[in-house]
Amino acid sequence: MVALATALSTDSRAYTTNGGRWIGTPVPYVVNTANLDLPASAIVPALQAGADTWALQSNAAFAFTYAGPSGQTTNTNDGINLVLFRNDPNTVNPSAIATTYSWFSGSTLIDTDIVFWDSAFQFFAGSSGCSGGFYIEDIAAHEFGHALGLGHSTMSTATMYPSTSYCNTANRSLDADDLAGVLAIYGARPGTPAVPTGLRLVR
Repeated sequence: MVALATALSTDSRAYTTNGGRWIGTPVPYVVNTANLDLPASAIVPALQAGADTWALQSNAAFAFTYAGPSGQTTNTNDGINLVLFRNDPNTVNPSAIATTYSWFSGSTLIDTDIVFWDSAFQFFAGSSGCSGGFYIEDIAAHEFGHALGLGHSTMSTATMYPSTSYCNTANRSLDADDLAGVLAIYGARPGTPAVPTGLRLVR
């Protein structure tokens, strides 16, 4: 999650997009669980919960899928969507809790890697016991939002808002603005009932 401001939109929506989308779903990702704060067994379920937020809480025609562990330590454009924890300072943006790196071919997303900045911040999993740090589930929900093609939102209640507070558990629950954003990129899943229009009350 990067603490950067975004420009105000000119219409009622607050979400922004990064201009890209994935072709084909579900989109696989792998995880390097090496970190300073938690046992490896806690990392994948927490990341899955954050990633799955987008499929479980929206009817968008899009999903991520966990594809297994990885020993990879470098985020690069290699066609492997990697999530890792880095015990190095973020010299570009020290206030960033995590950063999503995305690569495109035209308007098609082809690779996305997520780095949790483990040297600067403490991470927790679940919904209790946090003190002076951040729950992976909530940070992951935000970063996987970037990974699917969303930018930041100007709506303070949105998961894609560019900042958060210590131990916040609200980002794992998508706001209406987040839902509107993912639907704008991917549309609804086939078979989703359309919202009825042109109705009138008859007494």
